[in-house]
Amino acid sequence: MRLEEISLMSDDPAVQEEARISLEQVERLVTVVDDLLTRSRRAQGGTTEAVRLVEVVRQQEEEWLPSFESAGRRLVVDIPLDTYVLATPGALAQVLATLVENSLTHGGGTTTVRSRPGRSGSIVIEVADEGEGVPDELAPNIFEREVTSGKGTGLGLALARDLAAADGGRLELSQRRPAVFSVFLAGVPHTLDPRVVLPAGATVSSARGRKGKRRSDGA
Repeated sequence: MRLEEISLMSDDPAVQEEARISLEQVERLVTVVDDLLTRSRRAQGGTTEAVRLVEVVRQQEEEWLPSFESAGRRLVVDIPLDTYVLATPGALAQVLATLVENSLTHGGGTTTVRSRPGRSGSIVIEVADEGEGVPDELAPNIFEREVTSGKGTGLGLALARDLAAADGGRLELSQRRPAVFSVFLAGVPHTLDPRVVLPAGATVSSARGRKGKRRSDGA
């Protein structure tokens, strides 16, 4: 996103060309990282941990709340304190950061991050807002690379989907209007103490490119 901002703000053709080339390089690097990540997890049998969901979500709330307030919008978190999921902490943080930023950029009204029980012991994390939703022509291909409404590179949602899949979960656009994106992950039964049965997941900050911090659709 920062590279695109530089390209749009500059009238210098040389700067615009360098930004375009940099974006192409980023996409190539993303493909390489995806391949390495897939191969590594297949070889090692995965990297998921028992993660206390509210800690990761509250972290995203803390990081994104100033941006929502600046835009005159609300960011609401509705996550039970005792909800645990099996995930890679850093990957989950990046998935949520992508969805929250996507809502800030393309959505409207209040953005809500909530969780609910799914089928067969799964946990569903939903990121919803009150905006106009996803256009019909964009919705079927929204997770494909280079598919964008014009305000991003189209990499963010594709990467988020891949990260969720690498942890054995999935990311879906479960509702078009208003938009609701859902992350499906394996849950940890309440009858089991995840601190004993599985190593407790640590809260990991997601890298973003928002003027040094924010990152979603680009670098």
